[in-house]
Amino acid sequence: MGQPSMSQSALRAQVQITGDDITGTLNLSQRQDGVVRIWGQVQGNPTKLTPGLHGFHIHSVGVCDPNADPAYSSAGGHFDPGPFGNELPVQENHPYHMGDLPNLEVDAAGVATYSTQTSRVTLSEGPLTLFDGDGSAVIIHLLKDQQKAGGTAAEAGGARIACGVVTLSQ
Repeated sequence: MGQPSMSQSALRAQVQITGDDITGTLNLSQRQDGVVRIWGQVQGNPTKLTPGLHGFHIHSVGVCDPNADPAYSSAGGHFDPGPFGNELPVQENHPYHMGDLPNLEVDAAGVATYSTQTSRVTLSEGPLTLFDGDGSAVIIHLLKDQQKAGGTAAEAGGARIACGVVTLSQ
């Protein structure tokens, strides 16, 4: 996939989220101070994208295969590069992975409007770039991420119900 150059247009990205009766678009932009803003909307059938909180993470591989077993396992673990990184959701580093984000809050109609900022990832070149050799993806989980260190997979959000690859936007 390769790393983007530091040009202004390379400091924006987009994610097209898809799942079983779930769609959405996220936008990412990196400010001059390196902080990345993430915002957008996700909607789905409320029987699939149920009202309440859902784990919402950046994962380490830019592949969203709904037919993987389990679904979307092709996106790898939580984004957590570096010599001491660990992608497994169930270990002492969780909820401090670089790709851990605040939960997605879905309303009764199956709609979620999302907005957050993070200094844990970058769109530009460097050790925290989302555009490393195998890219990155955003995953929506079935359950709320309880943001516990050393919790179970279910406490970290459980099953993956939707996925989108992070791509450069112009």
